[in-house]
Amino acid sequence: MKLKGFIYDGVSICVAAVAAAAFVVATVFLNPKLALAECIVFIAVTGFVLYRMLTMRRRYRKFILRLTRELDCSDEKVLSNFPFPVAICNGEGYITWGSERFINEISEGGISNGEKIEEFIGGISPEDLLHGSMANVQIGDRFYSVSANSFKKNGEKNYILYYFENTVLKRKEIEYHLSRPYAILAELDNIDDSRLNYRDSEKAEIRSRIEAMLDDWADSYDSLLKRISDDRYLIVTEQKNFARMKDDKFVILEKIRSFEYKGNKAEITLSVGVGNGSSITECERNSRKAIEMAIGRGGDQVAIKDKDSYEFIGGVSKSAEKRNKVKARVVGSALSELIKNASEVIVMGHSYSDFDAVGSSLGIACAARALGTKAYVVVNRKTTLALPLVNRIDSELPGMIIDEKKAEELQGRKCLAILSDTHIETLADYPKIYEAAATKVIIDHHRRAVTQIQNAIIFHHDPGASSASEMVTELIQYMGQDVVIPKAVAEALMSGIMLDTKNFILRSGVRTFEAAAHLKDCGADTVSVKKLFANSLEVNKLRNQVISSAENYRNCAVSAADFESADIRVISAQAADEMLNIDGIKASFVLYESGGAVNISARSLGEINVQLIMEALGGGGHQTMAACSLKESNLADARSRLYSAIDNFYSK
Repeated sequence: MKLKGFIYDGVSICVAAVAAAAFVVATVFLNPKLALAECIVFIAVTGFVLYRMLTMRRRYRKFILRLTRELDCSDEKVLSNFPFPVAICNGEGYITWGSERFINEISEGGISNGEKIEEFIGGISPEDLLHGSMANVQIGDRFYSVSANSFKKNGEKNYILYYFENTVLKRKEIEYHLSRPYAILAELDNIDDSRLNYRDSEKAEIRSRIEAMLDDWADSYDSLLKRISDDRYLIVTEQKNFARMKDDKFVILEKIRSFEYKGNKAEITLSVGVGNGSSITECERNSRKAIEMAIGRGGDQVAIKDKDSYEFIGGVSKSAEKRNKVKARVVGSALSELIKNASEVIVMGHSYSDFDAVGSSLGIACAARALGTKAYVVVNRKTTLALPLVNRIDSELPGMIIDEKKAEELQGRKCLAILSDTHIETLADYPKIYEAAATKVIIDHHRRAVTQIQNAIIFHHDPGASSASEMVTELIQYMGQDVVIPKAVAEALMSGIMLDTKNFILRSGVRTFEAAAHLKDCGADTVSVKKLFANSLEVNKLRNQVISSAENYRNCAVSAADFESADIRVISAQAADEMLNIDGIKASFVLYESGGAVNISARSLGEINVQLIMEALGGGGHQTMAACSLKESNLADARSRLYSAIDNFYSK
């Protein structure tokens, strides 16, 4: 129904109406009664004609739809002549008829009995297709858009499906997406520390050989590589080339990791950040965020940023220890200025705080008091795992540790909140108190998570540090000569270091022992610290019960604490530590129920990255120490999911 036709019809009706009206007016002078009757008839006819005109298009559409629905198999001859594939199926989705083009192009030669149309429309039902948009399917090397209509035959609903080929357009679309730009930033980790003993000529040769490896790798994927600083490179590529890199799991990571110079392993690793976007500038901006994430997680890995999510490849090496203390000096100076300008300082650790969280918090609070600012540590005494330390501080430094209610009363407009041993706001002991503070600071050593806090004035993050207590000990040394910590706080910091290093066994570097030496100078007694970790006889029995029920799965000790205890978290963590002493065990996992969820404590000696395994289950942590919480799950289901995560780790 074209618009021109409506105009012609409208003009004709208007002319007829005017003529009829003139006739009625003329009749008034001859016979008024007859004129009245004619007027009534004229109004009725005019109204009816107008109604029919206004509803003409809607009635036309109803007619077409009714005609389509009343189609039956006698119309197959008409459908067979359509220049595109057509098929008919019944209400259950079984194909009852197909045109010759459907048989040749779509079903590839024939239709067998009991064959359903879902196989040829991407697995969706005809009813969903009827009420939704067109479905896009690929049949062989051809692409089709499929639409549907329905009709009734013998009271049963049937469907007609039309296949419109759009292969050329689809291939152009695929080609367009495959040519989208990707920016890749690659940075060499700990290259300065690895070359301290080399001469300048040898350093230049090492750099040249590594750069040649990167150049050859980029060339093999038809990509452009450009050095933008001493240790950072920019690679520009397309999506199709990046897909190949990803399928090959970025083999350049292993090549750089195993690089040797004069028969000695150079101990150099590579961090890679990948970003995409609608433009080159957006790609480069996302790649910078991605490489910050990769370095923050310890390096030797690829971080891929796609909109608001991240994907990671690699991460098998330990975080490199950075012996340069310039950052600690800068952060210590900046932190002391923030403390002096604050009305009060409130420090807290993560929920279910351990010795490292409480110890590092006490160190910062004590330094703040030495700088003349009121400072407190807020701890949840009901859930803390460092209750012996909290009780000791209460007796020796009363008023230092407060509860949530007291913290809310003390919090002023210029309050400085410091979060220690975590950088995820939801994991803070009291997130509301932290969020309400005017100024925020984070001190953490865990590998960076995607859900990190974004609004901190100072984000002091070092995954190469053994513990938050080690980082705080370094900061205290650069916060001013007046900052002197008492023996009790020095022992609290020492307990945090000893906990996270397993008594200086795991992740202990030069900085760790330097921090311990400084705490020793402050009066820390290792025997006194050791007593903080003492357990009751009942706890030791339950811990041994967990260890004795462990089973070996792919060199991982897995056990479940299927009993109730107020010390279940301590028991599980200690049992996971102890199981690493079993011969042939590379990682340990202990499952236990608490707080309506199944929790998993994970430990390793470094060969297996338990952080990646826990992240696959929604948790996180460090390469050698991690955890997760599985809500709405039981021990059997959680164990099964853990085994799957371990399998996936080995398959990468």
